[in-house]
Amino acid sequence: MLHKAQLISVVAALSLAAVSACGSKPKKDTTESTSSAGAASKQAMPTPANVQEAAGDLRDLLLTLRRVHFPYDSNKLTPPARKALEEAGEKLTGLADVHLYVEGHSDERGTEEYNIALSDGRARTVADFLISLGVETGRLHVLSMGEAAPLASGKTDLAHAKNRRVDFRLMRGDIQFVLAEGDLVDDAGGTMGDESDKGDKGDEGDEGDEDD
Repeated sequence: MLHKAQLISVVAALSLAAVSACGSKPKKDTTESTSSAGAASKQAMPTPANVQEAAGDLRDLLLTLRRVHFPYDSNKLTPPARKALEEAGEKLTGLADVHLYVEGHSDERGTEEYNIALSDGRARTVADFLISLGVETGRLHVLSMGEAAPLASGKTDLAHAKNRRVDFRLMRGDIQFVLAEGDLVDDAGGTMGDESDKGDKGDEGDEGDEDD
């Protein structure tokens, strides 16, 4: 009996030792793997130098374009108009996301149908000139307003000069847009100033006019 009890004690001691040995397995060193994962995560994160905000190049830009004015019954560009459009083309070629309405206008002289056609010709002349400077065709949207949206009322030379024009309006683009006045021209295409109203020339002899 004593031998049997001793044998049981020895077996129990060996079992306890085996269980202790299994429970005390050395922990896996995760320092290296954790460090590697952290490094990979850090490497995947974009740095400020690589981050580009949407429309970031356009957000705070101010685009100023000038009106283009025309002689009487004409869609011909005057030298001041060409200069204004060359400046516009230089700005627009660097702003690929900007789309514009190009609006043609006339003064009140002439029939409505004639002035619609004349205004369309003026707008297309301006658009074609900008396209020749490198502005993409699809960014310019031509509209013809005829005499429907005058800048100035009356039949004076000054009023007529202000109303014979092409305006720009922003259609698309994350910019601040300003339309500035351009150089006014008289009926013959000569430069005139805002203050140089030559009088109510339209009161005499305008009834028979067929065009702007």
